[in-house]
Amino acid sequence: WRKERESNPHVLSGAGLANPWLTIRRILPLCSSISKKATGFCAKMILMEPKSKKSDPVEDLNEERVLIEWVAPERAFQKREKDFWITAIAILVLVAVIFIFIKEFFLVVALGSLLFLFYVMSTVPPENTKYMITNRGIYMGEAHYYWDILEKFWFRPSMSTEMIHFGTILRFPRSVSLVINSHDKEKIKEIVTKKIPLIETAPNFVDKLTDWFAKRLPLESRPEKKS
Repeated sequence: WRKERESNPHVLSGAGLANPWLTIRRILPLCSSISKKATGFCAKMILMEPKSKKSDPVEDLNEERVLIEWVAPERAFQKREKDFWITAIAILVLVAVIFIFIKEFFLVVALGSLLFLFYVMSTVPPENTKYMITNRGIYMGEAHYYWDILEKFWFRPSMSTEMIHFGTILRFPRSVSLVINSHDKEKIKEIVTKKIPLIETAPNFVDKLTDWFAKRLPLESRPEKKS
């Protein structure tokens, strides 16, 4: 078209303007060629555009699914030996004498009641109950706690019993403890870490203080390690 225009300059001027249909016929092929090139360029850009990652499907909480369930005792239990009770009573008598001298008789009665309660819990084995972890929360017997009120968890044995503890955002209870079977620990850990973070040690000051006294003031003889 350009060569023809150079050889016939009257296409867009002079005689060309006198015949507009001739001008349109000359321009249409050029417009069509430009349109095809633009379409091809756009197609290449679309193909070169990186594909967006598929978002993970949103979990449907309307349908509750059991992730793991097991049967274990309702609470931690360890049968104490005679040496433990002799040491515990000796410490209680010593503390009670001090409280009697300062006339704190109520504290003496409270300590005696706590020792009796601990004795009952250490001699009467607990019943078994059903524990369950679902996509909504955790279940222990009839009680249940949803994930939105649980903020962290950790493992800490109690009375030689393997347990998992959950920290809550509630004022009471501040933590929830479940007895677990040792062979289910890794599977439970894998499931729960997808919901809430795992921490290494107990955040509760009372638990830390109890562990500190248990390590430095054992109330019963420990088995000697074989060399």
